[in-house]
Amino acid sequence: MTPTTLSAARPSARLRKAEANARPLVTIFTVLKPFVGEADTHQRNALASWQMLGPDVEILLFSDTSIPDDLRARFTCLPCIATNELGTPLLDDVFRVAADIARGSVRAFVNGDIVLDQRFTHSVRRLQDSDLASWLAIGQRTELDVPAAVQHPAAGWLDDCFQKCETQGELASVVCKDYFIFTADLFQDLPAFAIGRGNWDNWMVAHSKSNGIPVVDITAVAPVIHQRHGYAHVSGGRGAVYVSGPEAKENQRLAGGRHLISGSTANWRFDKSGIRRVRWTSWTLCKDAFRFAGLLLRMLMRSD
Repeated sequence: MTPTTLSAARPSARLRKAEANARPLVTIFTVLKPFVGEADTHQRNALASWQMLGPDVEILLFSDTSIPDDLRARFTCLPCIATNELGTPLLDDVFRVAADIARGSVRAFVNGDIVLDQRFTHSVRRLQDSDLASWLAIGQRTELDVPAAVQHPAAGWLDDCFQKCETQGELASVVCKDYFIFTADLFQDLPAFAIGRGNWDNWMVAHSKSNGIPVVDITAVAPVIHQRHGYAHVSGGRGAVYVSGPEAKENQRLAGGRHLISGSTANWRFDKSGIRRVRWTSWTLCKDAFRFAGLLLRMLMRSD
């Protein structure tokens, strides 16, 4: 083989490095609600924050309804093909399509109303550069009331939101999981869970731990904002969404149980001191008892 042929067949180290740098760090994908009322406001706020993360992030938007034209011009938009008999999109199809087309070396399924900042991608990069080969990262959200739609891009709006979290935000229970960050070798196939209903999120954590995959809690280094909203869009309200409704029960069947304990705790932690294994995961649930009790009370007291 001549030197010329060898050069054409094998790109130079400089070219390979340039190609690697051009690849996004993480592909964020989500399933969106119809852009009506508070869902329109919250999803636009969330998407604006994701876009501000810059070239490190690729964004894929799935929906079974129409996505507004102004967003279609800015994002990669894909249809939800598979739904259950009630018309709710199924996650196995979404995860499969995302696995096929995502360019990021890390994947992140994030609920469409979650606001992120640069600490999210910084944490992903640290995990990618760690000694962990495969991993799943989760974390607690901070609940925050967000007023009317922000005119994006508005200078300082994202910083203002996270500053308000420190005085007005409320850290949610560990059982509330709004994002899953994972290496590209994981979750290319999963049961046909209904999106936005209970029990599938616990399965993600419990299944990973049972297969020896480290589950890392990144709450301390990557705060995220959940914009408070109601549940009037689902018959029966919040309790039906997560516990008593037919879709929540079907998710429970597919998951092989609720996995409330094993599916709510990480066995690794990433904080200011670094990434390390957690010895006593039950202590996490003990510390969370009051938050979990408050969540149950709100589910019993309200149907919206």
